[in-house]
Amino acid sequence: MLSQRTAHTFGYALLSAFFLFAFTFLSPKAFADSSVSVWWPTDGAHVSGVQPFKAMLSGSDVSQYDMFWQVDGGSWNWMDDNYADYPHKEASVDLSGWNWHGSGPYTVNFIARKNGVVVAQSSVDIYIGNGTKSSTTNSASVVTAAKTVKAQNTPATSNAYPYYIDPSSDAAKQEMLWQNSNPAGASAMSVLAAQPTAVWFGGWNTDIQNDVHMLVEHARAKNQMPVLVAYNIPERDCGGFSAGGSNDPSGYISWIQSFAAGIGSDPATVILEPDALADISCLSQSDQNTRLQLMKTAVSALKQHAGTKVYLDAGHSGWIDAGTMARSLEQAGISSADGFSLNVSNFDSTSIESAYGKDISAKIGGKHFVVDTSRNGNGSTGDWCNPQGAAIGEKPANKTGDPLIDAFLWIKTPGESDGNCNGGPGAGTWWPDYAVKLVQNSH
Repeated sequence: MLSQRTAHTFGYALLSAFFLFAFTFLSPKAFADSSVSVWWPTDGAHVSGVQPFKAMLSGSDVSQYDMFWQVDGGSWNWMDDNYADYPHKEASVDLSGWNWHGSGPYTVNFIARKNGVVVAQSSVDIYIGNGTKSSTTNSASVVTAAKTVKAQNTPATSNAYPYYIDPSSDAAKQEMLWQNSNPAGASAMSVLAAQPTAVWFGGWNTDIQNDVHMLVEHARAKNQMPVLVAYNIPERDCGGFSAGGSNDPSGYISWIQSFAAGIGSDPATVILEPDALADISCLSQSDQNTRLQLMKTAVSALKQHAGTKVYLDAGHSGWIDAGTMARSLEQAGISSADGFSLNVSNFDSTSIESAYGKDISAKIGGKHFVVDTSRNGNGSTGDWCNPQGAAIGEKPANKTGDPLIDAFLWIKTPGESDGNCNGGPGAGTWWPDYAVKLVQNSH
């Protein structure tokens, strides 16, 4: 069940030298500050319609920095990672509404940032064809696969699909790698890459506060809510495929407090410790009491910030009866949480989990819940570890048609292995062939 992020790097030294020369040559203003190279638009360019704004930070891997574009001193607009031709940052920008300076010039600034600190920037002047002078305020639009974000000095309007889509997800990278060699596979990857999926955090994060903060910051820049999974409870998985977790209770408390500090006041949804309650019977009574107290402490730490939604994991319908799970949730602090989560990393149908969730809810004061639909499109065969025939389920949504179900979420990353079973690699390892089958089986 463990979900780990795998960083991919590209060592195209010859192409790097070529593109660095091309970027600098094409953009005279970038030459003055060679740290940021602007590929497009070039300085003085006459442009119209939808344009791909492209830039890079010289000497840094594309995954190591953030890039934003800004027009005439307005708000900062996020640029996604792009690995085509050569790794760079890119945003698709609709210029059709740029008429407040007539034909221009408009000064577009490209800002590179590492760990929240601006390290370099460069600007170009561009002109809009057939522009007319207007008193309209700055409102260029960034067009992404998920939504359109207004680039103005007011917050972007909310949309009905608010969850964070990671532009550097394993599926997005696989789609890019397969575009020419495996078009069918790339098409399947595009389906997964377009969906918001939870990001898991655990002992593999060496700086949990910073790692959480960076994700939350990226989501805020896109006006989206991140879904985070806290997965570091001591004695996790009781020695199973996903064994691990914090070494001791005090270490876990420190970890979860840093996790909460990383979120701060920004909006976020947290799934708290998958399997920790459903699997608690494997522990001694003393260790069970400790786990319940740790869960309660975690809820309190996370709920210090009003913008954080917390859902305690409650396993799934085929594991623990509703009465027993309700009692565990009460002992773990469900009264202070927003609700509970079901079916994380499992395959049970939404209808079955909904009935189970309502049974639990009725026993704990009507608490709401969320359902993981990432791989339940064909329901469960009873096999929880990389079963054949599984399919992606309902797409993530915060409107479910049921007042007790707050959201359908993709909590488990489709395509990550459950463990060394049914031909799969280790738990949490990206398995693209299985990811393709999940998409194909959903048709």
